[in-house]
Amino acid sequence: MKSQVSEIKKKIKRLETLVDTSMIFSSILDIDELLNIVLQKAEEVMDAEASSVFRIDEKTNELYFVTARGEKGKEAKEIRVPMGKGIVGWVAQHGKPLFVPDVKKDRRWFKGVDEKTKFVTRSILAVPLIAKGKIIGVAEVLNKKGNRKFNKDDLELFKALANQIAVAIENASLYTELDRLFLSSIRAIVEAVDAKDPYTRGHSSRVVEYSLLIAEAIDSDKDKLKDIEVSAILHDVGKIGIPDKILRKPGRLTFEEYAYMKRHPELGASIIEPIEKLRPLQKNILYHHERFDGAGYPSGLRGEEIPLGARIICIADSFDAMTTDRPYRRKKSIHAALLEVKRNSSTQFDPTLVKIFIRQFERYRMKK
Repeated sequence: MKSQVSEIKKKIKRLETLVDTSMIFSSILDIDELLNIVLQKAEEVMDAEASSVFRIDEKTNELYFVTARGEKGKEAKEIRVPMGKGIVGWVAQHGKPLFVPDVKKDRRWFKGVDEKTKFVTRSILAVPLIAKGKIIGVAEVLNKKGNRKFNKDDLELFKALANQIAVAIENASLYTELDRLFLSSIRAIVEAVDAKDPYTRGHSSRVVEYSLLIAEAIDSDKDKLKDIEVSAILHDVGKIGIPDKILRKPGRLTFEEYAYMKRHPELGASIIEPIEKLRPLQKNILYHHERFDGAGYPSGLRGEEIPLGARIICIADSFDAMTTDRPYRRKKSIHAALLEVKRNSSTQFDPTLVKIFIRQFERYRMKK
């Protein structure tokens, strides 16, 4: 009777896992976060020591880790497995689940992963990831705890989870492609603006690069970093509304011309107003010429009244302007520009962000 009750409890737990993961798949867009949570649940319900998901690289005909959980997950992510080689390679090639209770007794086992990670694999349960009739990868759980063996119930549960994982990866790939298309379209528009002035060609892409140097040192949240990236791409989009005779004037602007030029942040904010997806970024575009001491435009905001994204872009924008030739002056050297940024800390620029930018830029230069 006790064993019967225990078995019922296990089945209820497995059903709960499938329901829980269904809810997770519908609520999380970030594929890395999603896979990590689902695999964690799979490990818990199947008493596994580690788990991973592989994708197939169609160009090289290899499998690579998308997610690798367990104490050696980080090292595992550097490994690629040839199609047809090892347990996962066999599963990917044949499109069938594979249940290996003792890897040492199976000739298909690829020792390379263990040699690289120093993880000791004893048993593997691997299932293909199939989306729209096509094999796109493999999911696996490793080493049932207590030297026990994976069973048919484990296999059925993992196959069900694999179906969900495959759909999620396919949807995430589609989302990524749409996102790339979205960014490419924005870049094309902005590059057309940059191209109107030979002195600013490539300016927006460099501002993105410098902005992300700062932003990535502050926060690793992908959505927040994407907001900074898109804001930096679009920071000068308002120049579409500035007449060419002002934009391309080969010399200093008159007071009236400069006053007109100063309207570009407001024009940029109004341009993206109708686009719902971009509306939250308006403030970064509108306020990227505000100064930390309150002497900027268009609203004279001061200190942390200025949105963080705008403060970041202000430094990146100014640094790129200093290090490129303009009709009214020659560019500064990198060293001189960094000194200028430092000198204007607490007046034009946020002092905390200045320190971060200088530190990150020096690291960036060393890598180049």
